[in-house]
Amino acid sequence: MIEVAPADAGPGALLLFRMMPSAIAKHVGIMSEVGRFIHAYERLGVIEEPLTAPWRRRIAFAFLFPRKKDAR
Repeated sequence: MIEVAPADAGPGALLLFRMMPSAIAKHVGIMSEVGRFIHAYERLGVIEEPLTAPWRRRIAFAFLFPRKKDAR
């Protein structure tokens, strides 16, 4: 995984969230498009929702998947 600044994360990036300040990052989502992400809640299942200011404040890390090199 390639770490990027949360502000530089775009669609396809993994977002790791801290649910409480200074807690370990233990919630993950995938940015589906600018301003939206997909994640799961235990009782709701997988949902897509806006990446609101409260969610943005909780982002601890953002990662991109490395691109597969062309086989040529």
